[in-house]
Amino acid sequence: MNATAQPGIAGTVRGRLIRGFGATALGPVVTAIVQIVSVPVFLHFWGVKLYGEWLIISAIPIYLALSDLGFGNVAANDMTMLVAAGDRESALETFQSTWALILMTSALVEISILSAIWFLPLTRWLNLSSIGAPEVRLILILFSAYVLFVLQTDLITTGFRCEGNFAYGMLINNVMRLAEFTMTMILVAHGAKPLRVVAVLLAARITGTFLMSWLMLRKSPWLSYGFRFARFASIRRLVSPAIAFMAFPAGSALSVQGMMVVVGIVLGPIAVATFSTMRTLTRFGFQIIEAIKNSVWPELSAAFGAQNWDLARRLHRTACQAALWLSLAAVAFLFVAGDHIFVFWTHGRVIMDVGAFRWLLLGIVANSFWYTSSVVTIASNTHERVAALYLAGTAGALILARYLMPHFGISGAAMSLLVIDIVLGWYVVRMSLARLEDRVTDFGAALLRLPRAVPLLRSLGSGR
Repeated sequence: MNATAQPGIAGTVRGRLIRGFGATALGPVVTAIVQIVSVPVFLHFWGVKLYGEWLIISAIPIYLALSDLGFGNVAANDMTMLVAAGDRESALETFQSTWALILMTSALVEISILSAIWFLPLTRWLNLSSIGAPEVRLILILFSAYVLFVLQTDLITTGFRCEGNFAYGMLINNVMRLAEFTMTMILVAHGAKPLRVVAVLLAARITGTFLMSWLMLRKSPWLSYGFRFARFASIRRLVSPAIAFMAFPAGSALSVQGMMVVVGIVLGPIAVATFSTMRTLTRFGFQIIEAIKNSVWPELSAAFGAQNWDLARRLHRTACQAALWLSLAAVAFLFVAGDHIFVFWTHGRVIMDVGAFRWLLLGIVANSFWYTSSVVTIASNTHERVAALYLAGTAGALILARYLMPHFGISGAAMSLLVIDIVLGWYVVRMSLARLEDRVTDFGAALLRLPRAVPLLRSLGSGR
């Protein structure tokens, strides 16, 4: 089958990759806008105390996003592979089965949340004084409903992804996020309090979810909501990869929040502020790798579904090649300008640990190997071993940091992350090459070749 024009799949591989990368790269831009603009606006109009209480309350329902139990992502992979294999009937079965499961878990979670909110003394436990107890309950109820609608939005993106419309779905999702943020800022600037803000957010998310669903059904009319094609066998088939997928957010939480705790225990709060700020700056390089991985992800799923192994190998090589060279460029930029950016960003209130910062920069390059390569097993729902390694690796990094920091200070934490990234790179890349039946020598030659954008994209568009 020609890789450029699969039946039922929108556009060419080259075109979808370009659009997918652009739509994915928009996500970090929206996140940066939210982070940069929201803090001064909230502090100016609400003050430190009310803003702090808003952060506490809004953080609680976010954990409801885990209630899809990882099924959203593995369902997207499964549907994309099935559509590429020409089996829309089974893809519809996966969609309706996953939708039914998420509805059921969402209902159970919401009932549990309502019970907890109604009976627990939350204002006393959370030390809230600017917002009254009845208002706190209403805010939490509305925020919980908001997060559950976010889960529905995430499921809708599976419908876009499975027929090559990943970029379109991502664009709509990011526009929705930006619109919600803009409305929030306008409301806060005009004197709105937390309850009114969250009510408008929920209304906007409901409207956006229905609009996004309508657009998905227009793009893929064969998809439909309902329970007619829902099957327990479909859920049972996806249980193992879905549970394994939960190791990725769990490992990420260990790596980010967990490392902050360990640094605080060993070196104190000032070290936490320094390490956290430096690591946030180096995440600039990680965002590039994230965009590459996410843009290649649906194309790899489609290649696996169509059993187009040549295309799958080229996608993997190209993604890793791009991630390596772009991460090297990001490291070179931050090596030269990082200290100046750091001083400007923190207004000189936080002192950079240059040695630790350079260890973190090395971590960007090491991370690019395994993180990008892991998309091979993730896209094909064969990621159980990779997920287990990642979770064990992040836990191991915390233990290693605990023993290195008394000798090397903050650099010890950065060293531990680098060591784990190198170990993960060794195992994950080998697993990906085995899955693709690719040779190490061919992969290494492609990886070290300096990429040229136009020929690189042209080669992906070729079915030869």
